[in-house]
Amino acid sequence: MILASHIIISGLLGSQTDNYFLAAAIGFLSHYVLDGIPHWDYLSDEFEARAQNNLGFIKSKKFWGEISKVFIDITAGFGLLLILIISIKEDNIIPAIIGAIFGILPDPLGLFYWMTKLKTLKWNSDIQYFVHHSIHKKIKQKFLPGILVQAATIIAIWLIIYFW
Repeated sequence: MILASHIIISGLLGSQTDNYFLAAAIGFLSHYVLDGIPHWDYLSDEFEARAQNNLGFIKSKKFWGEISKVFIDITAGFGLLLILIISIKEDNIIPAIIGAIFGILPDPLGLFYWMTKLKTLKWNSDIQYFVHHSIHKKIKQKFLPGILVQAATIIAIWLIIYFW
């Protein structure tokens, strides 16, 4: 999923507890569950391949173009999360933010592993590879259906949390 979806969903889930550690765990685990849902993603296959091979891509314009998309995605996600949390008068903003941060953590950990091959992070890469390549990459969701799936997932989680 795009990072905004991870941020919003893991933030909403995290807002349901006063326990910061539980909010972090929920956010972190939700990342892998959400990535199992077929969705669209904006990062190119070239970005992933070059990151895995560390072909000096940090110096390339392509890398910084992709990173600018990530920055916009994160900013939009946190903005929308705060709007949702404030609009429903939820007072657990800190656990929501902690859940959201941990909800996107597996992706930078994966990028860091690709670039460094640090063995202590291999488990994260293995889980993400399994989820993305055994489920997500086989379907190759197009933009509109993929975004609609993510929006529907956000709405469903929001409705379950606040109106169930």
